[in-house]
Formats: sequence, C-alpha cells, structure tokens
Amino acid sequence: MTSHEKDKSPGGMPPLVENLVFPVWQLERQVAEQLRRGVKTLSGSVVAVSVGSSMFTYIRKQVNELIVKYIDGCVVVTASAWLLAEEEVKVYDVSIHNICSSVDL
Repeated sequence: MTSHEKDKSPGGMPPLVENLVFPVWQLERQVAEQLRRGVKTLSGSVVAVSVGSSMFTYIRKQVNELIVKYIDGCVVVTASAWLLAEEEVKVYDVSIHNICSSVDL
C-alpha cells in the first residue's frame, strides 16, 4: 500500500485539506470584530452589533463574498462581506430580522 492510498478515506476520496475549512472561522472572527466596532453599510448608515459565542453561526463563502448569519432565538443578524485578500474581509452590509414575526428590527 502506498502512502497515497493510506491517506484516502474509506469512500476513496482524499480527506479534506485543513486550509480549505479553517480560514472561514478566521474570517468570521474578523466579521464579528468589525460588527462590534461598527461598520458603514452601502446605504451609508453605520451599524454596530454585539454577537456572542452562544449564537448559532452560519457561514457561506462564495468566490469573493462571505455571508455570516448569527441566530439567537428569533433574531437573525446577517453580515455580508467582501473578501479583500485570502484572509481579510470587509463588511459592507448588515441586516437584522425577527424570524418569529413579520416585523423586522
């Protein structure tokens, strides 16, 4: 058995490379820090949000954009960010929704 064969998972696929998964959590920490300090959105408003570690966090990285959703109870905070470099982001839009009723915050 070659070393290449030993590295394969039972399904015959190579294991996930760590650097494909790890940076999204680094990027999310940058988003959370920018939200804490306050960001200027595309509409020109300034928004600051304090997100905690107890919130459910969803991250989607797609080409040059990162979407992070923080969910706590009925509140969802969505932060959209541009990927400026491989490991740097800039939040450009923030929205807050109450998912338990039709009223947005």
